[in-house]
Amino acid sequence: MGLDAFVNCRCWQDGLATPCPVGPVGFDEDGHLALLQPWEGSASAHDTFYAWMSGDACPHPLMEQSSEAVSNWTGVRLFQQALRSAGTARFPTLAACLPDANGGWLPAERAAAALAELDAFRDSRIADEVVLVDEVTGREMMPYVEVYRGVFGYGPGWRAGVDPGGFFVHTDVDPPATLFRATRFTQRVLPDDRLELVAEGSRAIVPMRPVGEHGSPPPERLAVRTRARSAGDFAYIVEPLRRLCAASVATGNSVVWC
Repeated sequence: MGLDAFVNCRCWQDGLATPCPVGPVGFDEDGHLALLQPWEGSASAHDTFYAWMSGDACPHPLMEQSSEAVSNWTGVRLFQQALRSAGTARFPTLAACLPDANGGWLPAERAAAALAELDAFRDSRIADEVVLVDEVTGREMMPYVEVYRGVFGYGPGWRAGVDPGGFFVHTDVDPPATLFRATRFTQRVLPDDRLELVAEGSRAIVPMRPVGEHGSPPPERLAVRTRARSAGDFAYIVEPLRRLCAASVATGNSVVWC
């Protein structure tokens, strides 16, 4: 799951699209070019509209000037975290307009400001990042995501995560109790499929899968480290956002989050 976005082209607005066989057509309250009829009783008309829009209405697929898979939600949260560390006052448009869930839009009149802020971000100093790594290979397992309070795994009776204090496993009650916490530890799957976690002076057995289990095999020794980050590390989200904002400026149409 993640954040996608698009910007409609101007073909319909400028009278360059082929005639739509149904109507009326216009922008709905969510910023989508749509058939402005209720769904109830007009399903066939909506099917006809979608076939027109996705077919030969204009040269742009789905009548979109730009369409981007922006990032998964962890990537969005990490970018928002980087904006805060670089100084939210420098990026007011991005701070206000990046969504916290699917849906909504960035108005075209604010896209130019967002584009300028994205360019300014490229020269920003980003705070160091806390990350859980495979101690042997250095491969990243999971970064600290502030808005999630570091939690990246849930199970019956527990939640696991990483924060500036280290890797942790807490109970899932409120307030939580700490089952395990360490900055360096080993993990081992027991015969009953529970996980043994061991650090200096600490041991816990938890009904959870090993961290990094999609590796082959999962790491045995893990550590929490702080690493330097740069603005370039966020090109994965900055570049698609720039393309969307540039398309919005060019067309006068909003960036629609979806």
